[in-house]
Amino acid sequence: MNKLIFTSLILILFSSQCFLHAQQSEKATELLNEVSSKMSTYQNMFIKFKYSLENKEVDIKQEDEGVAYTYGEKYNLNFMGNIFIYDGAKTYIILEEDEEVNIINGSSEEDLLTPTNLFNFYKEGYSYQLVAKEKRNGKQLQHIKLVPIDSNSESAYFLLSIDLDSKNIHSIANIGNNGTETIISINEFKTNLELSDRLFSFDKSKYTNYTINE
Repeated sequence: MNKLIFTSLILILFSSQCFLHAQQSEKATELLNEVSSKMSTYQNMFIKFKYSLENKEVDIKQEDEGVAYTYGEKYNLNFMGNIFIYDGAKTYIILEEDEEVNIINGSSEEDLLTPTNLFNFYKEGYSYQLVAKEKRNGKQLQHIKLVPIDSNSESAYFLLSIDLDSKNIHSIANIGNNGTETIISINEFKTNLELSDRLFSFDKSKYTNYTINE
């Protein structure tokens, strides 16, 4: 009898944990849908962000800042001394230190750092779970853990932090299987600005002394 009771308690506990996980996953999905819906209303965006990469095991630490403008799928990204322009058809990578421009067809879809990916990568290929809430610099943040469905992913998980008041993304942390932690924090965010079309086009006349690789 005692064994039967114990087994029943284990089953109830397991069922409760599964139900709680399903609830957390559903709430996380609802919040992400709210964020996605809010982001879709923006005609354009200005993003100023901080980037950090650290792997304590191999004693690597990098920090930098970047600025990006987006208009639909188009973007202009200034990061690590280089400029990336996607005009909707081609990506222009301007390496100012090397005086070189590399032109590729399409966008760098596999790169999380492209502004369009930064705010959309989480929509497919992950399971979601609400984790801790945190108040930081006067903002109420909800953290969501995203675990890749692909078992061969280089990422163990992502931690997406949502500002609950604005329903905008506050930061993204990528925790790699190799111990590398990459964090992108949004320091300034503006939307629906008056932006020139020239921001999203490559003006070859400005780079007459550069080597251009197509």
